[in-house]
Amino acid sequence: MLESLKRADGIEPVLAAIDRDGGAIVVDFLAPELLERLNRELDAHVEAQRPGSASESPLWQVFHGRNTKRLCGLAARSPAFVDVMLDPLLGAYADHALLPNCGGYWLNTSQMMVIGPGEPAQFPHRDLGNWPHFPWPSFELTTSAMVALGEFTEANGATLIAPGSHLWDDPARQATEAEILQAAMPAGAALFYSGKVIHGAGENRTTDAWRRGMHVSFVLGWLRPEENHYLAVPLEVARELPERARELLGYTTYQPTAMGGRLGLVDFDEAERVVTGRTRTGPA
Repeated sequence: MLESLKRADGIEPVLAAIDRDGGAIVVDFLAPELLERLNRELDAHVEAQRPGSASESPLWQVFHGRNTKRLCGLAARSPAFVDVMLDPLLGAYADHALLPNCGGYWLNTSQMMVIGPGEPAQFPHRDLGNWPHFPWPSFELTTSAMVALGEFTEANGATLIAPGSHLWDDPARQATEAEILQAAMPAGAALFYSGKVIHGAGENRTTDAWRRGMHVSFVLGWLRPEENHYLAVPLEVARELPERARELLGYTTYQPTAMGGRLGLVDFDEAERVVTGRTRTGPA
């Protein structure tokens, strides 16, 4: 089973559990007030969203779910989400896993996944599969948290995960039914997990319950993220966000820690100058 921890335990037990199992549950990740704000700010967006995939690809239609509502660009939809994106415990996990291999990381996903009644289980996958060009085993490319905005139960589709699969020698090995468990957890909890671990959404076997979850993940600063944050979060919105939030959304220039050029320049200048309205007056 996955280890369940509390925020007060600090980051070290979370990191130890992820190193061992590939994931860990923080049962009180969101304070009650923040959980209430998130749901209130996102209610209208969820209500307006139709179930099913926006893609015409049969593969993505199955992967996204025909009775699942999905929303992205949460930083533009919910100020409370920005608080989650900047959460120090979440950041400590990303720092530990990603910073040894980059000069800085940025937001990969900001997604709502609201699974409807009768939705089959999602096929198991690893998040690092978004970047299939790296040999296995790879260093960590991405870190994730699945946040329960409502209770996750075995009946309503709690996340499936294969503990230890991040350490398997063979990346093509499929998890058996006996090797997969469900991350049942209360509202406000979060499953922190490695980008290498096999996981997926569970089957919603209920007739009337929608499982409301939120996926927050980060990726190495020199990789392209799953979401296009520049389009999902307009510049006029980004300008009003805290500086660290703009960094995570990619509105600043990536600075390598070793040899290499800066990435994300505008006219050979720092992107932050465009965002803040400051322009270069001297030669480039």
